[in-house]
Amino acid sequence: MTRNETILNHLESGQSITNMSATHQYGITSLQEAIRDLRLDGHLITTEIERKNGKRYGRYTLVITGSVVGS
Repeated sequence: MTRNETILNHLESGQSITNMSATHQYGITSLQEAIRDLRLDGHLITTEIERKNGKRYGRYTLVITGSVVGS
């Protein structure tokens, strides 16, 4: 399974993903590239900026048929 397929399957399962979770769960260190590729392929993926311990990071969520899947 490719990096993009792995990330898409994760998002389609209703879960959101962050850089840290992509690295820990799948060993993927290029999440932003995968998200960019998936968006170019036509997938609608939202980015929510979160803050924790003074750091900012993005949480990516797939939007399916007008509704956001995952959180």
